[in-house]
Amino acid sequence: MDWYEKWFGKEYILVYHHRNESEAKQQVDFLLNHISISKNAKILDLCCGNGRHSIALKKLGYDVLGVDLSSELLDIARSKASESNLDLKLYRCDMREIPYENEFDLVVQFFTSFGYFDTDAENQKVLFAISKALKENGQFMIDYMNPDYVMDNLVEKDEKQISAEISIIQERWIENSRINKKITMIKNGETLFYNESVRMYSLQEIKCMLNQAGLMLNKTYGNFDGSEYNKDSMRMILIGSKNP
Repeated sequence: MDWYEKWFGKEYILVYHHRNESEAKQQVDFLLNHISISKNAKILDLCCGNGRHSIALKKLGYDVLGVDLSSELLDIARSKASESNLDLKLYRCDMREIPYENEFDLVVQFFTSFGYFDTDAENQKVLFAISKALKENGQFMIDYMNPDYVMDNLVEKDEKQISAEISIIQERWIENSRINKKITMIKNGETLFYNESVRMYSLQEIKCMLNQAGLMLNKTYGNFDGSEYNKDSMRMILIGSKNP
């Protein structure tokens, strides 16, 4: 089983508990301030996880579909949407095999959900799938890590006490252009192990991959505060459109 098939569940939510609805709303506000779409736009939230951004967009009246590989996270998203009395469409699929063509005005992918696969060819399939799903002149936003920032600010090991019953140890290293993480979680006396491994692409590499998929990069930001992208930026936020 690949790491991303095992990892994205309730334990993932515990590790990233600080990624909350308030943060999602701020990021959606940034998105809508930097991309012009109509109120009846169809939006695909690719790798939607527990639905934070899908729900924020749905609350604003957009026609949103959230897709993810994790049934567990989709169940959480479904429950959260129901609590807010939202009829949110959710669908389980692999991001390389989105079953849609010329259907969406906007595809968004938040919080480094690109680069999961072992080969560049498999990661390229994600961009081809995004391009295929977009309408002509449709737009995309990909929120990705900045490899320069990751390398310069790598914390090799940290420990967190989430609650009296849960503690987490995270170990990080860079190898073969991938940022790797080993997560050890002690939960109610039980020790659980998980991994992450994400390919670190430079901006130039991603530009080439986007071009191959028929996508044009129009603007790159360094964070959700709208700052310009540079080597010291915390994020690499890519905004662009499908070539006509």
